[in-house]
Amino acid sequence: MKKILLSILLFSASFTAFSQSTPGKSAVFIGLGPSLPVGQFSLKDATNDDAGLAAVGFYLDFGYQYHFSKNVGAIAMFKGKIYGLSKDALNYALPTGSGGSMSVESSTWKMGAILGGLSQRLPLIKSNAFAMEFREAAGVQFTSSPRMSFNFNLPEIGSFSAIQESQLASSFAYLLGVGFSYQINSHLGLKLYGDYNNSNVKFKDVTATIDGSTTIIASPHQRTGTIDVGLGLTIGL
Repeated sequence: MKKILLSILLFSASFTAFSQSTPGKSAVFIGLGPSLPVGQFSLKDATNDDAGLAAVGFYLDFGYQYHFSKNVGAIAMFKGKIYGLSKDALNYALPTGSGGSMSVESSTWKMGAILGGLSQRLPLIKSNAFAMEFREAAGVQFTSSPRMSFNFNLPEIGSFSAIQESQLASSFAYLLGVGFSYQINSHLGLKLYGDYNNSNVKFKDVTATIDGSTTIIASPHQRTGTIDVGLGLTIGL
C-alpha cells in the first residue's frame, strides 16, 4: 500500500510540474473549425444586393507568435476559409401562378487573409498554464466570389439561362479574437477560441451572360463578416 501511495504522490507531483509551464518566447500555431457568416454576409434574401447568401463554412489558420514579455506578444498569420451558398436562398420563388421552374448551380465563396497584430494573455491560475487570451490583427484579404448558373423555364415564354462569373478582389480585413489556452508544457499548448472577422470587399465589374449576351453589372460591394470558432495547437520553437 505504501508503494502505491508513493507512486500516486510522485505521479501527482510530476503532473503538477508538467502543467505549470509557461509559453516560450516564440511558437507556431494552427487552428481549425466552423466559420459562421454574420451581418450582410449571412443574409439569405436573393433579391437583396447586400446579401452574401453564405451558408456555414470552414476555416483553417496557421501562423507565428512572439512574446515580448510573459503575457504580451505579436502574431503573424494566414487564414483560409470556404463557404457554400444557402440552398434556400438560391431557390427563391418564381412569380405565384407562373407555373415556371428554375434550377441554380453555384461554386463557393473562397477567402484567404494575411494578418499581423498583437496578442495578450491573462493567467487564470497561479501556475500560469491556463489563461484567457485576446488577439487583434489586420491585413489584406483575397476573396473569390462564387460562379452562379441559372436555368429558367416559363410557360408561353420559353427557356433561358444566365451565368454570373466568379470575381477575385483584395481588401482590408481585421480580426478580433478571444479564447482560452492551456499550456501543457513549454513546447506544447492547446487553445479554444473565437474570432470576429470582417472586410468590405469591392469587386470589379461583374460579368453576367444571359442567353449568350454579355451584361456588365456595376462594381458590387460585399461585407464578409464571420465568427470563427475552433480548436488550436501551439508548438514552441
